[in-house]
Amino acid sequence: MKEIKFLYPSLTRKAVTFTIDDGNFTYDEKLLAILKPAGIKGTFNLCSNLHRGKEDFTRSFYEGYGIANHCKYHPFVNFDGVELKIRDEEFDEQTADPEYIYPVNDKPEHFWQIKPNGWRQMTFVDNFIRYVDEGQKELGAIFGEGSVRDYVWPYGEQNSAAVKEFIRKTHRSSRKTGPTIDLDGFAIPRDKYAWSYNAHNKNLLAVMEMYEAYPDDGDLKFFAFGVHSVDFERDSNWDDLREFADKYGNRSDTYWYASVEDIFDYEEAVKSLVITDTEIVNPSNIEVYFECNGEKSSVKGNSSVGI
Repeated sequence: MKEIKFLYPSLTRKAVTFTIDDGNFTYDEKLLAILKPAGIKGTFNLCSNLHRGKEDFTRSFYEGYGIANHCKYHPFVNFDGVELKIRDEEFDEQTADPEYIYPVNDKPEHFWQIKPNGWRQMTFVDNFIRYVDEGQKELGAIFGEGSVRDYVWPYGEQNSAAVKEFIRKTHRSSRKTGPTIDLDGFAIPRDKYAWSYNAHNKNLLAVMEMYEAYPDDGDLKFFAFGVHSVDFERDSNWDDLREFADKYGNRSDTYWYASVEDIFDYEEAVKSLVITDTEIVNPSNIEVYFECNGEKSSVKGNSSVGI
């Protein structure tokens, strides 16, 4: 059989993307002012409740980028095996007993719970599942029905089997939090329900340098950075993002700049191909690019090509 190696639409084997949480207009705008001129694309992970009443602005602001569901709100969920006691009194962070949870005044279904980084809001499993469902539907109403297929956990992957099962039934993937650096040789994430980005704002340049130097082994590669645009502001390192854009942007001969969704869609299209000794059949709607014995070619969606 002939040797087939796959390429991205850029006719390269390295993709670059980003995955940015929450939907902070102020700092997302600052981030895009740097990345957009460099042609670098990615995905914004939005909490739908923050965009109520400004749907038209949100749609326009994020036009051309991927959108993932970051839950309607941004709470913790009650972890499996953790029994909670409610103290039904006014919450005061200075005097609150960490053995209890306390009602949140303006959100009847939320409670204050102590976490390693302070008091945070949480809710129970049934409410959280409803937030996941409503977040997907409300973002779909903004960006187009069926357009929001991937999920990003608030505070990283949380320990609730029921929520994880619901996400698997309703979303194509779920992203946790925390850099994976060069896990699996910068491969496209194999477990789409436990993947994360490769670099955060503090190690962006160092990890991207590793990615640039990574040899072409014939497989499609993946590089994503995250996690909040405001991180660059907090750490005063917008210059690192500018250097990243200057060095690694506008290089379509080296990188495919795409959203997370586009990269996952493309991988699915590659996996759907039916390859024989004489042809490649593409049952997907996406044109797939490849090398056959060193010659570059492609097979359009819903068609076949001889090899």
